[in-house]
Amino acid sequence: MLANNFTTNGVLKILGRSMSSKVVLFGSDFHNGSIHALCSPDPVREDGLGVKPTKQQKALWNFWQTIPDRLTKKAKLFVINGEPCDGGNKKSNGMGLWTSNIQDQLNDFRRCITTIPYEKILLTRGSPYHVTVDGTNFEEIVAEQLNADSYKTFGGKGRTDYEVNFEVNGTVFNATHHVGFGRWWQYRPTSLAQELIKIHFDHDNRKVHTDVLVRSHVHYYCEVGFLNTRAFTTPAWKLPDSFMYRNGLPIMPDIGLVEVIVESNGEYQINPIVEDVDVVPMVKHY
Repeated sequence: MLANNFTTNGVLKILGRSMSSKVVLFGSDFHNGSIHALCSPDPVREDGLGVKPTKQQKALWNFWQTIPDRLTKKAKLFVINGEPCDGGNKKSNGMGLWTSNIQDQLNDFRRCITTIPYEKILLTRGSPYHVTVDGTNFEEIVAEQLNADSYKTFGGKGRTDYEVNFEVNGTVFNATHHVGFGRWWQYRPTSLAQELIKIHFDHDNRKVHTDVLVRSHVHYYCEVGFLNTRAFTTPAWKLPDSFMYRNGLPIMPDIGLVEVIVESNGEYQINPIVEDVDVVPMVKHY
């Protein structure tokens, strides 16, 4: 069990940081269940059928298990900003999955999560295509299994909603899954800037200044900032599948998590933990 464990290098990083600082860790778009996405080294299916991880999955896991050493310190809060599992992939008749059993996917997601050291965990809701069937939301189920903190935007029962707002050392965060997609790098900041403007003009209704906005869904990291607010999108844990080839050769997604270090005076530092995974397309020689 790797939960809450650090190597020597990880401990040295903690000792070099202010003990009053707190780390908030953000991840999203895990898509567990896809043969192109993160899974544990030995996935287990309910029907007992053996599963051999693909080359892509092994590369993702190799990166994933290095995350604890890359953290500045144990996360005070781990925010899963949508889509822990891939779902049934109905439009492709279940193709591209190592299991279409959602419970298998959620169980393996929880196995992966044990690698990450954290104190508290929050989940938001992602795209219904991946995480909802006939009114049953899978993020709500896995939040219950993980004993996640409850959050409902306007009150009510349940543990998850489509946004979360929380404060750490005086810094206020807003996270929700969806944001506009930019295929080309130079256009990616636009949708984030729009989110910052939107929440600025909604200040009177929200009654609080939001310091950091977190968005996901787009499978790449991008960061935008104005004088008093910043926003970023989280990387993903899924490599290109058939859907991403619909417009030709896909742009490789960013893979990783984002750490935000919040000091006791409210100052914060955004630290993307992103890496190119070791997967190279084959060239056939004749």
